[in-house]
Amino acid sequence: MARDVPPLNVLAAFEAAARHHSFARAAEELHVTDSAISHRIRLLEDQVGEKLFIRTGGGLVLTGKGTCYLAAVQDALATLKNAAATLAGANRHVVRISIGPALARNWLVARLGEFYRLHKGTDLEISATKLSGSKTAVLKSGEADIAIRYGKASDWSGYEAVELLAGNLFPVCSPAYRKSAGGLRKPKDLLKAALLRLPGQPWKPWFSAAGLDSVEPITGPLYSDADLLLDAAVSGQGVALARSMLVGEHLSSGRLVMPFDISIPAPSSYFAVILRESSARPEVAALVDWLQLVARSTR
Repeated sequence: MARDVPPLNVLAAFEAAARHHSFARAAEELHVTDSAISHRIRLLEDQVGEKLFIRTGGGLVLTGKGTCYLAAVQDALATLKNAAATLAGANRHVVRISIGPALARNWLVARLGEFYRLHKGTDLEISATKLSGSKTAVLKSGEADIAIRYGKASDWSGYEAVELLAGNLFPVCSPAYRKSAGGLRKPKDLLKAALLRLPGQPWKPWFSAAGLDSVEPITGPLYSDADLLLDAAVSGQGVALARSMLVGEHLSSGRLVMPFDISIPAPSSYFAVILRESSARPEVAALVDWLQLVARSTR
């Protein structure tokens, strides 16, 4: 059977010449000479007993038999390519991460290039979706190997959990909003501003730290996600109480500013939460180690 199948380099030459309608361009793609392509096409035509190309002044044109044969050759080459990719993938490791959109967008994704450079045999599958149920549901269901979650150490009973980012909370707003609100020169000026709210992240502790005797605001825009909250602040809708680990790029770019140099410790931290059996996998352990290293450089 092997003697009945043309050599792979001959089939590749035929496919490239047919696609480019040119021996010269096929030779350039395959890094061989024009004569080598011509020789391989002659061998193929001799073996199949058919003329596959018509040489014209405008280049190469496939014959009817050549057109039929091209479809079969392209299918065969695609099958071989997919098989090679499958074999290569079998030697790679995949780690699945579940993370909130805000931290993924504002912290994790921009730093992943370094991880890939250090761990070339590992692929990450990142699911950045808003949490709609239990913080650990994706671990229990097997949908993720690592869940990066905002919470307290006591939230992760039964799991291995590594604290990554603690951080602080402080008000931020866009430069345009600050100007429109009269400059926000003193903390008490916030009491007349539009305060953007996030469930579970009250303003009252920051008010107390700033010396303001004010109740928790019950009016103003309420956002279900920290990423939406920051987008609203960037677009000039008001003042957000932001987590420091999420706003570094916004502050450095000038999209957001801190009107006051007053911050309070965040009541919760971001943790890498892992099933105990998953933590024994070297690729999972390597990712957690890397996350800790990057988190330390963020603080």
